[in-house]
Amino acid sequence: MEISNIESLTHVLQASISPVALVSGVGLLILSLTNRFSRVTDRLRELAAKGHVGDGGSVRLDEQIAILLRRARLLRAAASCAAGCALLSSVEVLVIFVMAVFGVTLQHLVLALFAASLVSLIGALLLFLRDLHLSLNAVDAELRR
Repeated sequence: MEISNIESLTHVLQASISPVALVSGVGLLILSLTNRFSRVTDRLRELAAKGHVGDGGSVRLDEQIAILLRRARLLRAAASCAAGCALLSSVEVLVIFVMAVFGVTLQHLVLALFAASLVSLIGALLLFLRDLHLSLNAVDAELRR
């Protein structure tokens, strides 16, 4: 697949649309995950500061801190998977252009990069869903008290 005319260039650009769209969508997911992560870490700092004051409810406070710490770790892992997806998709676009410019055949590498980026996205979404579940469980436990 060499770029010798406008039609060849059009085919290369068409092949790049899916990974570029994936990067765009994953960017919004990363934004959402980092916003949630920031909120969780801010709340962790607040609770840690309360814990140093020692108001007698330290067991309950320790439980909340443990849950928030677990959520922060889940969100960090989810954001890392999402960033990995964006990185793999970007490398995939680069490989597509290398194939076009240099005329090398790397279709299996492109497919592997695309599959790996989707697996990474699935991991990010599963971790995100786990965080949502854990968040609701924490609120539910707090309301039952």
